[in-house]
Amino acid sequence: MDSSLSGRETGREPASPEERLVLDSVHYFRGEKRILEDITWRVCQGEHWAILGPNGSGKSTLVEIATGYIGASLGRVFLLEGWLSEIVLPEVRRRVGFVSASFADHLLRWREHTTALEVVLSGRRALLGPVRQSSEAEKAEALVLLAQSGCAHLRDTPFFILSSGERQACLIARARMAQSELLILDEPCAGLDPAARERTLAALEGACRNGRRVPQILITHHPEEIVPGISHVLLLREGKVVAQGPKEEILTESLLGETFGIRLRLVREGERVWAVPRL
Repeated sequence: MDSSLSGRETGREPASPEERLVLDSVHYFRGEKRILEDITWRVCQGEHWAILGPNGSGKSTLVEIATGYIGASLGRVFLLEGWLSEIVLPEVRRRVGFVSASFADHLLRWREHTTALEVVLSGRRALLGPVRQSSEAEKAEALVLLAQSGCAHLRDTPFFILSSGERQACLIARARMAQSELLILDEPCAGLDPAARERTLAALEGACRNGRRVPQILITHHPEEIVPGISHVLLLREGKVVAQGPKEEILTESLLGETFGIRLRLVREGERVWAVPRL
C-alpha cells in the first residue's frame, strides 16, 4: 500500500483497516512556541517506520500525541481502532508496546532476582512486577522471543545485572510478548556503546522480520540505526515534515542534509546508511 499522503482529504475516516495510526493535520503549541506544524502521517499494518531528525525536532512529542499522552492543539489522531475522541484510550493504549531507556530504569526497581525471562513474561499481562504464574506454553513463547532478540542465553540472568543493550533487547521481546499491535522504540540506543547498540539493533531487526504485520516505529537521530527491516522514514526538522515515504526514496544526501542543516555524504554498507559531514 502506498503510504504517500499527497492529496489526502483532511478529516476523512481511515481508508482501510490496514491503517493503524493516522495523524491528520496535527499542530502542537506550547505557549507561544510552535512544536509541531501540520503533521499528516499514516502508518499501515506491515510497515516499519523510522522517525528521523535532529534533537529538538519534535520526534518524541509527535509520538506522545500519537498515543494520547499529549493532546494536539489542532488536528486529530486515529490509534488502532478509532479517533482518540471516540475510543477508551487507556484500553487501546495497552495494545501499544513501548521500549525506551527510561522504561528499563523503571523495571530496575523490581526485586533483584527477577530474571530476563520473567521480564519478558510480564508483558503478556502488562505487569510491572514479577510474574507469579505462567503456563508452559507462555514460557515457551517467551523463550522463542528471547532467542529472536539474541538473548536466549540470558533467560535466568537477573535483569539488574544485564548490560543496557541486553535490557533493551529484553524489552523488545517483552513488547512482542504483550502481543502489541503497534511497537514504539523511543531512542532505544541512547547512551549505548557501539557493541551494545548493535545488539539492540539486531533485536529490532529480528522484531521487524519475525513480526512483519505489527508496525514498528523507531525514533532516532542517527541514520545508521535504521536497520534493513525498517521500510519507511519520516524526516522532521523544527516540527515540520521534510519528507516521508519508502526508505529508499527518503534516505538521500539532499533530504538528510536539509533535515540536519548540514552538507552530508552518505556511506552505504550493505543495507545500512551512515551520514558523514562534508568538510
